[in-house]
Amino acid sequence: ADIISTVEFNHSGELLATGDKGGRVVIFQQEQENKIQSHSRGEYNVYSTFQSHEPEFDYLKSLEIEEKINKIRWLPQKNAAQFLLSTNVTGLSDSLPKNRVWQWG
Repeated sequence: ADIISTVEFNHSGELLATGDKGGRVVIFQQEQENKIQSHSRGEYNVYSTFQSHEPEFDYLKSLEIEEKINKIRWLPQKNAAQFLLSTNVTGLSDSLPKNRVWQWG
């Protein structure tokens, strides 16, 4: 297992996304019984796992782009689908941002 580099809850707190240094995103979903009992501790189970980013090489800048996920953001929910955005670069001075949008639901 790789080292977690970012963590982000969705707006309702039902889903939790983690990104790691290997470019993988893992989505966790809150257990049903914990949703009903608001005073109980939150337990989450793995809902989905996928590879978001692979290592790349920017030939124009002769620069290797890491697969490490630096930031995850859940997009505002408009319907039953859930979307998140992940990126593996930290700023505009880096190579062109490598963003990915993913959908559930």
